[in-house]
Amino acid sequence: MSSPTAGMPEAAVLTPAREAPAAVKNGRMVVALVLVVLVYALMQTMLVPALPILGADLHAGLRTSGWVLTSYLLTGAVLAPIAGSFGDRFGHRRVLMAVLVVFAIATFAAAFSPTIGFLIVCRAAQGISTAAFPLALAIVRRHSTGKAMSTGIGWISGVLGLGAGAALVIGGAILKISSWQGMFIVAGVLIVVSLVFVAVWVPHTPRTEQASRTDYAGAVLLTTALTGLLLGVTQGPSWGWTAAPTLLLFGGAIVAFVLLVIVEHRVTTPLVDVRSLTRPSLAIANALVLVNGFASYIIYVCLPSILEADPGTGYGYGYDVLRTGLVLLPSAVCVFVGGRAAPAVLGRIGHRPSMVIAMASMGLGALGLTFWPAAMWSILASFCVLSLGIGMGFSVISQIIARVVPVDEVAAAGGLNTVIRSVGSAAGSPVAAAILASGVGAATSAIPLANYQHAFALAAVLSVAAAGLGFVLRMPANR
Repeated sequence: MSSPTAGMPEAAVLTPAREAPAAVKNGRMVVALVLVVLVYALMQTMLVPALPILGADLHAGLRTSGWVLTSYLLTGAVLAPIAGSFGDRFGHRRVLMAVLVVFAIATFAAAFSPTIGFLIVCRAAQGISTAAFPLALAIVRRHSTGKAMSTGIGWISGVLGLGAGAALVIGGAILKISSWQGMFIVAGVLIVVSLVFVAVWVPHTPRTEQASRTDYAGAVLLTTALTGLLLGVTQGPSWGWTAAPTLLLFGGAIVAFVLLVIVEHRVTTPLVDVRSLTRPSLAIANALVLVNGFASYIIYVCLPSILEADPGTGYGYGYDVLRTGLVLLPSAVCVFVGGRAAPAVLGRIGHRPSMVIAMASMGLGALGLTFWPAAMWSILASFCVLSLGIGMGFSVISQIIARVVPVDEVAAAGGLNTVIRSVGSAAGSPVAAAILASGVGAATSAIPLANYQHAFALAAVLSVAAAGLGFVLRMPANR
């Protein structure tokens, strides 16, 4: 009697045995990258509940202590595309490990900050961790294909929102049992653990032939442009949008962006391939992630304010930071679920319908908060619906970048996309604060409930408009 494998090619007989180890290696790689992105996401928002405490300990006012968050955002927006481009040239794993080393040193140093200035410098150095997401995206794109790639991107994108939301609870819990210094110690340990996982489980990616050429002119111009833009956005509400310093920053940013486009068209290995931004699908993805970041941060600013407001306002609940975080935690889980569900949805209906559904979900959730801004059932249900859209949208956008951009440019393109989302987030926070402060007189510090409704309505309008933009998304043939 002949063997059931008789006549079959040897490769076909051995395929099952070879596939299992590859799947295990891919799973370990994704686990390591998920942990890296999780730690980065935690450090984005973990310090939010600690700002008043560390400000008091370091003798800094609220505006100065706010730079603990702003400095992280500014340097992250600048360094993400630079580190992403270096990853494309020198190897993504190598650059990611260097990023984690700097991240760990800056985090442990921050735990022993003697002054607010030293802490702000440490937070600025921590901003390099923003490059973790585009580098992780590029590693998954290079070392996996098909369903494995989509699943990996879904996990990484989903945990980004989960970490940012869970950080509010974790930060509040650490403050209850320790201090703001303890937040940095915990984060530093997690960074070291993630560094070990990357060293052991993430495969090496070789440097490209163009690795020896560095676009220093592009790096300087990109740094100048983004710093001017984000400083203007973050300081505009306090300086005045028409004040000379604000206008000077915006004007300088515009000039630097124009020069960047000119320079990058003339170099053979540009830091930012501005020509890629002319791809319609990539341009739409960048516009959508801008709305994603802007609308989400409007909600992040407003909802904790409602939950922590004095019940005497007629709408507040008087919650402390930890309880507020626990109320908002289900929405963080929904961001993760949305990101994880995106690959399956993409496989069934494609990129354009998935993007429309994601942005429409954000719009629907924001509308619910507009009409019922302070009802607990609305805060829970509407924010969860909105968060599903945030997670799904961010994952779909990541999938678009991974499929549209050549494999050797994924980290740089992902870095730019991360910058654009950071710009949206940076704008969303002060805009929300300005709306809430509108009409609040000196006689009372209570924010009118209508102000929250105006902020939520703005998020709803932008999300619905973005859903309409999703209808024109066109994807090229699969690479």
